[in-house]
Amino acid sequence: MIPLAFKFLLAVASVVAYAVIAQVAPMLEGYGFPSASGWAREVIGALFGALVLAPYAVAQQRPWRWFALVLASILIYELAVWFVTGAPVPFDAFTSFVIAGSGAALLAGLAVSWVAPRPLGLRLVVLMTAAGALGGLAFGFRLPFDPDLILCHAAWQLLVCFALHAGLRPPITSPVATSSSAS
Repeated sequence: MIPLAFKFLLAVASVVAYAVIAQVAPMLEGYGFPSASGWAREVIGALFGALVLAPYAVAQQRPWRWFALVLASILIYELAVWFVTGAPVPFDAFTSFVIAGSGAALLAGLAVSWVAPRPLGLRLVVLMTAAGALGGLAFGFRLPFDPDLILCHAAWQLLVCFALHAGLRPPITSPVATSSSAS
């Protein structure tokens, strides 16, 4: 089992990558790279999937599980951004952040549970939903020195990282036949 401190380091690496991408994407658009902000979101989602979700993949077919978790993370991040910026819902921005944060966290937990695979339990559902809501709440408090919302992303990712660590049960393992049980 990977220690929580190392998982936090992976989440921090994901946030640092987000901070770099948030600075580089607009500059690339200025140099004529089309849709840099669009593919930047996909890279951000992929990095979160690779660094925070994929370490939960069990050894059997790990590359495929890793790839599926990265894809799931891209889709979840795109969905969360869409919900906050363009969904036809009658919520204010603050409420949208909380709903998108909790929904994205819950979807990430479900993805790990189904793909990694890990047993799905009520503890994981509650922790992921609460962590996501708290992380989404952080997005409601925009700080003037943080226009790229780096601290908000850090809060959400670290809370989700902790919720995954605390909420997941051990991996599902198939029973191994022993010589005494085979006879």
